[in-house]
Amino acid sequence: MNAKRNRPHKVAEATHSTKKPAGSRQAATRSKAKATGQVRIIGGQFRRQLVPFIDADGLRPSPDRLRETLFNWLQFELHDAHVLDLCAGSGVLGFEALSRGASWVDFIELQPNQASLISQTAERLKLPNDSFRVSLGNALELIPTLPRLKPISNLHSSDNNLDSNTDSSSNKGQANSPTETLCYHIVYVDPPYDLDLWVPMLDLLIEHQLVNSQTLFYIEDKRELTQTLEQLSYNYNVLKQTKMGQVFASLIQIEQI
Repeated sequence: MNAKRNRPHKVAEATHSTKKPAGSRQAATRSKAKATGQVRIIGGQFRRQLVPFIDADGLRPSPDRLRETLFNWLQFELHDAHVLDLCAGSGVLGFEALSRGASWVDFIELQPNQASLISQTAERLKLPNDSFRVSLGNALELIPTLPRLKPISNLHSSDNNLDSNTDSSSNKGQANSPTETLCYHIVYVDPPYDLDLWVPMLDLLIEHQLVNSQTLFYIEDKRELTQTLEQLSYNYNVLKQTKMGQVFASLIQIEQI
């Protein structure tokens, strides 16, 4: 991996989808969600800050040692990066990226209470509204609806960052705000192991031009990478790999996107 990231090419502007994901901003933010555990940010400006999470099937925050390894791999790639945290869970990988210099993180989370906790953590960390978005729903349904533009003006209240990807007419302030072309530099692909969603997620990201050959993908699974990506129809380069306990972690780039 190069010491400094080559910026991905800008992607074409896309129209926001009017399809709404499961759940709603109001349902997820109506009350404070109760956490059952917490994990600590290990580096950057938010070092030692705690990130809460709920007890839910498939939600397993990456342990400190593995996150430390991942962010050692990414240390020269994070400045001003656009990051997509699929199946965000606690959101700690996204918060760690923001702590270390990323300019934008998209969090996608299926559990309403956990999505609410991510928004609460962002508010507690005093993150600017133009540095993150929390989308509630199934990642496979939401990837095609992700807008390829992100707002660069701070026009929203913190409650509006739990984004249901509504159309621009109902998203007050965003339609007329300045925007920046969005193509992800880093994508965390870390779904529940038993669902085998790695290849479908990668295929959707490529199909909808949200990534390119410079994008870095973090893949985490209980199987070796060759098994995890056995059905992927694209060639890929393995930049970094490690195994900790029963978990295999890899950093890859996909060729010819």
